[in-house]
Amino acid sequence: MKSIIISNFKPILVNKSIDQAKLNQYTKFLYYHFQNLPKLNKLGTLKKEEELVSFELISDHVDKYSVSSENINKRQCTIFEEVEDFIEKIMDVTSPLEYHFPIGFEVIEGNHYGPKIEVRMEWFKKKMGYVFDQFYSNVISRPENLLHVTCSGYSSPSVAQEAVIERNWNTVQVTHSYHMGCYGAFPAIRTASSLICASQINGRADIVHTELLSAHLNLTEFSPANTMICSLFADGFIGYSLYEENAFMNDDSIQEKKGLRIIAMHEVIIPDSLEDMSWDLGEYNFLMTLSKRVPVFIRKNIKSFLTTLCNKGNINFEEQKAMIHFAIHPGGPKIIDYVVKEVGVLKDQARWSYDVLFHHGNMSSATIPHVFNKIANDPTIKSGTKIVAMAFGPGLTATGLLLEKI
Repeated sequence: MKSIIISNFKPILVNKSIDQAKLNQYTKFLYYHFQNLPKLNKLGTLKKEEELVSFELISDHVDKYSVSSENINKRQCTIFEEVEDFIEKIMDVTSPLEYHFPIGFEVIEGNHYGPKIEVRMEWFKKKMGYVFDQFYSNVISRPENLLHVTCSGYSSPSVAQEAVIERNWNTVQVTHSYHMGCYGAFPAIRTASSLICASQINGRADIVHTELLSAHLNLTEFSPANTMICSLFADGFIGYSLYEENAFMNDDSIQEKKGLRIIAMHEVIIPDSLEDMSWDLGEYNFLMTLSKRVPVFIRKNIKSFLTTLCNKGNINFEEQKAMIHFAIHPGGPKIIDYVVKEVGVLKDQARWSYDVLFHHGNMSSATIPHVFNKIANDPTIKSGTKIVAMAFGPGLTATGLLLEKI
């Protein structure tokens, strides 16, 4: 079995990150607009609501249920880029009745639910080529394999295929790893590792994540769950590479040999949890469901899951957990806390997960690679240190990697 290294992490900004408090305030403006539109009656004709939903009620609701700036400082919301100036400079002195709408969110006659799914997919196709351009901006050699990971936008040919066509990389094999949500990096890494193990030339495998989650904002559902979702998820873009270890060490173009060695992988679908997390196609946007039972399932299964993962790498988890660092997908502030408390380790052992959530929000599949980037480039973590990475997604699927810093 070949030894595989994950390296060359390159986070990418498509637009400027926006202050969380201001994004939450802008959500109030948008909610106020949509909640006070004329609604269709049973006959399909427009009717006016007997009573408008007050801005004070909406403001109290958002303050209560949104993720606060104490847990998330800033997020990328690419769909809001053309109203960024309004959010940053004008909104604080503007009435909720007078504000700017993002292009494409304008209400048209007969449609009071925002843009339909085909419009949102057009946003994705229009904007995501930039991510590949940035990742390959200083790259001369082509990979043997390119894996594209996303759960937020699709087209065929894909933006990954367009990227290799534009570069005349006709022999690069493109693999699509789609719609797995927050744990999406793990199957992609597993696939890339297998492709390298099967390769006769030990060619590099690149993985690029394009998560345009702001394209799926649902501004018409005025509920606690939706408010939490609108304030938690963010756009995230990152690329990185997998190498056969000898090829990595002998590649003179890689000046700094920083990375993570894959030791073991593990994945399981938690029993009786199929309906507790989902990510489905809707008429207007992708629809997320997240039940209150998810933290319970995580607490109940996490110890046995991590024990099995570490056993695959010949490591006794209970004996060595105090020396292990943790890359926990920050599904929300409490998810990291649940895992840390349940397995009996210090918050400091998972500090990179808290850091990425604070500076970026939940970027779905792109989040864990951002955590890996922090760990790989942290000079305080010594070579040989073990890292346990984990994420949870629809299924309810738990997936993990046991890594070693090189």
